[in-house]
Amino acid sequence: MDQSGQIILETGDSFQVANDMYPEGTVFLVRSGVHEKQTVRNPKPGNTWIGETGAIMDGKNEVTEAFLGAANDITIQGITIRNYSKNGIHFNSGSNLKLRRVTFEDTGGGTGEVKGAVRLNYIKNITISHSTFKRVTAGILSTDCKGPVTIEWNTAINIGRNFVQLDKCSGNDIKIRYNSMERQGDYLRGSAHDVVDWISIFKSEGTADNPIMVKYNRARGHGHDDTGSFIMLGDGGGKHQLATGNIGVNPGQVGIGIAGGENIVVRENMMYSNDGWEDSNVAFYSANYSEPHPCANHEISENRSFWIKGTLRMQSNVWTDQRCSPKIENNYFPDFSINTNIWYNSAAATEND
Repeated sequence: MDQSGQIILETGDSFQVANDMYPEGTVFLVRSGVHEKQTVRNPKPGNTWIGETGAIMDGKNEVTEAFLGAANDITIQGITIRNYSKNGIHFNSGSNLKLRRVTFEDTGGGTGEVKGAVRLNYIKNITISHSTFKRVTAGILSTDCKGPVTIEWNTAINIGRNFVQLDKCSGNDIKIRYNSMERQGDYLRGSAHDVVDWISIFKSEGTADNPIMVKYNRARGHGHDDTGSFIMLGDGGGKHQLATGNIGVNPGQVGIGIAGGENIVVRENMMYSNDGWEDSNVAFYSANYSEPHPCANHEISENRSFWIKGTLRMQSNVWTDQRCSPKIENNYFPDFSINTNIWYNSAAATEND
């Protein structure tokens, strides 16, 4: 223990033994260095894990998770988590989870559909901020979560299937904002699927006064999946979702899609695609792909795009099947003034660049 009351974890110390030995509310200071094959099951409520610069938890691809079990009033900060074979962090219940300045590298199992850097089930009040995700099978997979949820100012590179997927999440103050996502080169994690949807909102509901907010994110580049998008809203149903201020540069087959749901708004976004990829399709769309769930009151307004469809060299900026009462108005299609430089105009560029 140091003079501040923090418990010091040196390389070679057992994180699990420390967790079990000390009381709830303990602050653990993880020393700089590589802490091999460490795992913490069921961290005690109120515990905080803070890494010094250079503090690394390395599972050596032999340990399944770095942290797992239940998470109640848990903070993890400033640690690099790498080479874990199933998930970096996997909590199945709890509330008040904070991940700050955590780096996830070369972590996750399978195709990224159910395993990744952060796997959360039945958690209320989540904050994930200022963290980095590189070569993981998926970024943040959160199922049956309850707001508030804040995912902001994160950086993701070659993140496998999704950077964020909210699955059956609901409540007030759900925000995904100021995140920066890129596809660089061909190096992915193991058997990870290439990026499908950078941000996916599936069967999730905000409220009329407080919609799920997907705001000021940016994505650049795509993999080889011919169905993916930058942002997918209303997938499987859901309601009260808003995407605004997002910027995509060749981000996938679709820029922003509304695949179903009710009261879904896409406003003041900017999309550019012109890299000659044969599967590039459309900048924005509204359609009912989520039957038998209700589909109504879609809005696509005040957006800008320059989007070339596949190898046909023709503009493809918006499409709708007219089944969800779409309001499409006051957009600027095509906008010949925009190009790849819009990447640097994003609000997310302020801190991530």
